[in-house]
Amino acid sequence: MEPVPAAEITSRVAALKIALAAADIGLALIRQAADLFYYTGTLADGFLAVAAASEPLLLVRRPQSRLMARQPAWPLAFYKDLKEIPALVAAYGLEPGGALGLELDVIPALLYQRLAQIFPHHPIRDLSPLIRRQRMVKSAYEIGQLRRAAAILDQAFEMAPELLKTGVTELEVAAALEYRLRLLGHQGLIRLRNRDLEMFYGHVLSGTSGLQAAYTDTPSGGLGFSAAFPQGASLKKLAPGEPISIDLGACLNGYVADMTRMYAIKSLPPRAWEAFKVVEELHRIFADQARPGVMPGDLYRRLMKEVRSQGLEEFFMGYGPDRVSFLAHGVGLELDEFPLLTARFPYPLEADMVLAFEPKFFLPDIGMIGLEDTGRITPAGVEWLTLSPRQITVV
Repeated sequence: MEPVPAAEITSRVAALKIALAAADIGLALIRQAADLFYYTGTLADGFLAVAAASEPLLLVRRPQSRLMARQPAWPLAFYKDLKEIPALVAAYGLEPGGALGLELDVIPALLYQRLAQIFPHHPIRDLSPLIRRQRMVKSAYEIGQLRRAAAILDQAFEMAPELLKTGVTELEVAAALEYRLRLLGHQGLIRLRNRDLEMFYGHVLSGTSGLQAAYTDTPSGGLGFSAAFPQGASLKKLAPGEPISIDLGACLNGYVADMTRMYAIKSLPPRAWEAFKVVEELHRIFADQARPGVMPGDLYRRLMKEVRSQGLEEFFMGYGPDRVSFLAHGVGLELDEFPLLTARFPYPLEADMVLAFEPKFFLPDIGMIGLEDTGRITPAGVEWLTLSPRQITVV
């Protein structure tokens, strides 16, 4: 188990303190798992209390013995009930002098109400925009972790062609790749911020199963395995002449990389090859034009212009009313981080943002055709972290 470097943790909290002071938030109570890990290097049932002018305090309900043995980056205080927290932060000199900052995009309503009761004299402000904006630009350490996650994806995908045989089910292929990823270091859990977005490893979809829309805000879904989780790999058997898409994430030391590659057994219809040429051109445009200072909306419109010029807009990023409105999403400790490549995302691209770019076409009676790669924004364009050959591999 690799600890997050202490200098990484302290620099993140220092940046947050500056943001808190500018937003006039007297005390931040950080709880959500990815945020807590980002600022502490550990996970617990508890909060990190942060004020602009004081040292943070890690408030923990459990586990106590494990954290004491590991000596976390910040001083510890243990509690059994939430009502103890105001006295603990006051004793440590962290009593809020103004607004109380909470992650309102993810905190449960009951917990919000309880905290409002135990801090009755302090207005509650949303902390999540400050955190999400800070986390969308990655440090050198974080890019190193993402690079390692991408490398194990590349290694796992090397075995994909040997698994693809007529009559083998999507589930069998998915299980073999998932097993390989675990052996390579994938932690098995992919975190997401959106409370309505559920994720396993990804999916293996073949033919028209790739046209099945997801119930989550993702381009592709699949048939899935049951009505309780109706997306992802199914018991459908692979057959010649249909597209096979493998879309998987890998998470190493908390950091997620994302990649999709295309395969076929023996052949594919001409329309599939034509759509893939457009996918390759979209990749080229994104890699060249996604640079610091570019507004995501401008790049989104440039890519959509290319799609429209090919007469494929109706089939892009879903089909009919189930189309999604983004072409790329940030990755890091969560799979759905900022920035987003949409028409109206309000912040410009910056160096060392890391995004998963996923142009995909949904061709009726054929299936899904697309690619997805994780890449870092640089002044010279995108540096791809996922490096598997960008082609349709025919076996």
